[in-house]
Amino acid sequence: MKYFDRRLLKEALIYEPSFHDMLSKMTQEVDQFFQSFDDDPSKISHWGHHYFCKDDGGLLQFDLKKPHHHQCSICNKTFQSELLDGVWVYYYRNQVALNTWKSAVLYEMTKKKKYLKYIKSMIHFYGKKYLEFPLHNKEGHIYKDIQSAEWGCGRIMPQGLNESIWIIRMINGFEIVKKYLESEDLMTILELSRHIFDVLKPQVNKVHNISCWKNSAILNMGLFNRDEEMMDFAHHGTYGLEVQLTQGVTKDFFWYEGSIHYNFFTLEGIINSLLFAKVYQYHIPQRLKKIVMQMLEQAYEYAFSNHILPNPNDGWPNINLKTYGYIYDMATKVFGERSMIAEMNKNIINGTVDRVELPLSRPYYYKEISLERLILIPTLDTLHYRKVIADAHNFKTSQFAILRHKDINVFYKYGHNGPSHAHPDKMSIEVMMNQQMLSRDLSNAGYGVALSNEWHRVTASHNTVVVNGGNQISMRHGKTINYRSDYLKAEAKDIYRDLNINLDHMTKTMNPDEIIKYLTRYLSFSKEQAKEAILHSKDLSEFIQKRVTELPKVDYLRTVKITEDGFNDYFQVTSDRDVTMDYFFHLDAKLNTRLSLKNADLGYKSFGYQHLKNIKLVRTRNKKVTIEWLLGDMIVESVIHLNEGAKLYLMKSLDNPITQFRDTFVIRKIGNEANFKVEWQVKEKTE
Repeated sequence: MKYFDRRLLKEALIYEPSFHDMLSKMTQEVDQFFQSFDDDPSKISHWGHHYFCKDDGGLLQFDLKKPHHHQCSICNKTFQSELLDGVWVYYYRNQVALNTWKSAVLYEMTKKKKYLKYIKSMIHFYGKKYLEFPLHNKEGHIYKDIQSAEWGCGRIMPQGLNESIWIIRMINGFEIVKKYLESEDLMTILELSRHIFDVLKPQVNKVHNISCWKNSAILNMGLFNRDEEMMDFAHHGTYGLEVQLTQGVTKDFFWYEGSIHYNFFTLEGIINSLLFAKVYQYHIPQRLKKIVMQMLEQAYEYAFSNHILPNPNDGWPNINLKTYGYIYDMATKVFGERSMIAEMNKNIINGTVDRVELPLSRPYYYKEISLERLILIPTLDTLHYRKVIADAHNFKTSQFAILRHKDINVFYKYGHNGPSHAHPDKMSIEVMMNQQMLSRDLSNAGYGVALSNEWHRVTASHNTVVVNGGNQISMRHGKTINYRSDYLKAEAKDIYRDLNINLDHMTKTMNPDEIIKYLTRYLSFSKEQAKEAILHSKDLSEFIQKRVTELPKVDYLRTVKITEDGFNDYFQVTSDRDVTMDYFFHLDAKLNTRLSLKNADLGYKSFGYQHLKNIKLVRTRNKKVTIEWLLGDMIVESVIHLNEGAKLYLMKSLDNPITQFRDTFVIRKIGNEANFKVEWQVKEKTE
């Protein structure tokens, strides 16, 4: 199989005018970039997650011409710092890889020598200078050699993960023009690949999305250079491709970390390697390829019927299947244009939602056409396809379900597979009604943004119950009690003190800053409590365990039932002592009912409560409060049941970006048991 078939793209250009426009745009971008190329080993790259506005979480705008000028895409505030200059370098070098790849396409299509010259200049610049780039990590620490380096280092990029993405994209470009490269060029690529292998090899030490990317980079370099050591390490190593896919993927065919973004992110690197394996006729067992195919199929089945993706845990906000269309484009090349993956891809391409861009390690698109589609499958017939309608599913080993009936979808997350990239949000739901999102998970902004930990990663920002104003602790599985396509009853026990970590290992391997971060994020310690624990406890693990066992034993039982024109939500909480239980529900709809309100305060000032605004108590003596909400062109009604002693509050909560706010209601009950009940119904369409 050819990686890139020039004849197919020429054929597609006859009937795809958008491809002409795309190639024209690429020509302008490539010439502009390489004619002003300016890189140097003295420029240190920094972590992309810092490139977000501290005020609103908006992505800063990368401007090729302004390496010291970083403007927020939302509030337009401009920032200047050495750290952000380093992130600009990270973005710039990603542009190096993408423009090298694009230049290869342009050379193959036009045979203009300047494009091959651009590529060769990159080969020799980075190949010959690679060891001059300081070995450093995303924290900015610089190391003299690999032996003294900590895990996660890169040279060109701020960490081994980004180094892997960078070299994979460079190798993709080199592959297109390989037959035009001279022996000196190929030897320089081999030398560069061996140096990168030396950096990445010791970092592949666990089952994780980052290890998958490093394996993929090593395998692609090995295949391109016919290097047996690299190929064997990446495929058959202790934490090679085989181990990652057989141990890191659940029986439901999702990546274990529980984030749909990291599910696709992991797939991106792996499918790139499957593509190169097919090009080089390198044997990947069919059972492994089948796992990858099933992961793609399940991700399609996971989406709401409007192709917006449920979005629990770490990731990026507002994503949909089109966000990851370039991955389905690669997979269509790997599995064939008659495969189920190809049919799903055509459905995604023809979907009505707009593609939402990824902020970091961004792939190249022209409008809604990916570079991968242009190169790999230019003649794909996107006009003729069969509709692939997703079904309801309970993905038990992945700990979430998607319920469907008519045009109502409810996503229900009831447990975890561990703390990696997890949010403390057991028993949270997201809802789509008549193609409109009633409530969605915010995921989070960049990890370097304070509000990411203060709001997006707290229990209170999710549609679940908060006890005593603190984050949930348990990262264990929940349990399905009963499931049908339109109904799920599930439970999770000991939410607030069920530790799923090795405390001795944690306290011996983490530095004080890492321990403080862990205690505040996962164990509901305040920063002051966490610092005190480190300063005054001789046996930190014993201190933490004692603190946790003093917390209440709390169990959750939630039942969601879709009705003909809405859904009913029943949430039972039981505790071994009196506690304050707050049922949170955040809406993408707008309040459309006049209520008698009184200024109020929920009493807590941390774990997200400090960011709740305009808190009002609903003054009522009724056992049921009916509230209408405006959702798109619909009126949606919620009937909120207030059992004895329960109170109802309305407020504004932070959205993502945090310059926007959502309407939120909280039902509060104090005691050792609560039965929260809310019934939802689409009432009518507005004029």
